Amino acid sequence: MSAEADRAATTSVQSRVQIETSASPAGPYSASMAIAQLDSPLYHPPLPMLVGSEAAGEAVAFPPRTKVRVSDRVREEAVVWTVAHELRQPLSVMTIAVAVMEHDSPSGASAQATAVMGRQLKQMSRIVDDLLDAARLSTGKVPLVTQRLDVREVMTDAAADIAAVAAERGQLLAVDFGPAPLWVSADRERLYQVFSNLLRNAIKFTERGGRINFTADSHESTVAVRVRDTGRGIEWAALPRIFDLFAQGPPSGLGGIGIGLSVAKEIVSLHRGQIEAHSDGPGKGSEFVVTLPGSPAGNS
Repeated sequence: MSAEADRAATTSVQSRVQIETSASPAGPYSASMAIAQLDSPLYHPPLPMLVGSEAAGEAVAFPPRTKVRVSDRVREEAVVWTVAHELRQPLSVMTIAVAVMEHDSPSGASAQATAVMGRQLKQMSRIVDDLLDAARLSTGKVPLVTQRLDVREVMTDAAADIAAVAAERGQLLAVDFGPAPLWVSADRERLYQVFSNLLRNAIKFTERGGRINFTADSHESTVAVRVRDTGRGIEWAALPRIFDLFAQGPPSGLGGIGIGLSVAKEIVSLHRGQIEAHSDGPGKGSEFVVTLPGSPAGNS
């Protein structure tokens, strides 16, 4: 994404505030403003503070009792955007440093330490990318590069890239999508991101020796992709919030900050599809179903 688009998205996040005015002899105020300081639920503008009046284009000052209330969601998005950008630069520098160390062919303990740092940096980079995507998606600043593609190809790529992680945890990853093409109009990179997030989520919450089924089929004019695991399941009360940004179930000691599923939902929505979560409860596994409009021959 370009720097101009980043700035536009940041401005959009910072400007979405609700202005409350107390009753005042001076009358009601209608104004627009952008707040960069979002560290308090109630922001009291210092006086005098001039803002542009929407009604007459004149400069007006808020009375002392005016309060600008920043919603929790807006404040979260602004913090996400800022933190992700602050982390990107040092992560890039550390990644380059590790690459230089690997190039020098370390041995013994140094080689192990370098490999560990490389893996952890990749994980941190994925988290930062998800943070940035969450902020961009919430402001509608993620354009899709769509093409007519076979979902099976994207599933194959996602499964191949995650297979080693499942193997390390002693899990069985079973992929089944049948012999017939499953055509959709989608952004290949973003669709891969959805499948990757769902698979990583399944691996994370499935015990060693568990099973993850990654399947797809078509029904009338839609294509459905399912990720089902034998993991720890989802509590009934958590299901309605499972796709919310930063939503997490009970403490599990498994890490994560609740971004991947939210990003997946937003991407699927951009494709005019839907994503659902199902679980029979704790200890009974879970299933995530992505449903996308099919793309008949001749459509793109």
